[in-house]
Amino acid sequence: MNAPQDEPTGAEPAPQPGAQVIYRVRVAARLEDVSRVCAEVAALAAERLGEAAAGEVDLGLSEALSNIVRHGYPPGSPDADVQVVCVDAGDRWCLRVFDRGRSIPEERLRPSEDDPFDFDPERLDALPEGGMGLALLMASFDQVEYQAGTDGNLLVLSKRIGDEPARP
Repeated sequence: MNAPQDEPTGAEPAPQPGAQVIYRVRVAARLEDVSRVCAEVAALAAERLGEAAAGEVDLGLSEALSNIVRHGYPPGSPDADVQVVCVDAGDRWCLRVFDRGRSIPEERLRPSEDDPFDFDPERLDALPEGGMGLALLMASFDQVEYQAGTDGNLLVLSKRIGDEPARP
């Protein structure tokens, strides 16, 4: 996982030639609000990237936003919100997610040798209860960048645009 170089101050991207913001929203960090955002972004992704890629975008964004809601802010926090900006950069699609909640613990960001998807789905008592979020993001997007700073947390999720699959 790569980290953007600058201190995060919000979801707005630096101006880039040929890139255009196609979606921008700031919502309360509540599951009902972020599920609406996921549906809106998935609809945009379907138009630009196709249905299969839109499903990956929806899965990854849903995971990121629900984790912000569940783990980023204390329950009932009155100023809990999240910003999402979607940028079409011509050759790739970028989702920029910003929040001012708790950052992801550093130990969770370190690569692990364990595969979080390596489990027996027939053994319901042994199914993992968590720890698959970052792996889902990396499986859903071509590039995942995360930066925590004093102003908040910025997660940048990028997906290439084109006819070829993003992953072999």
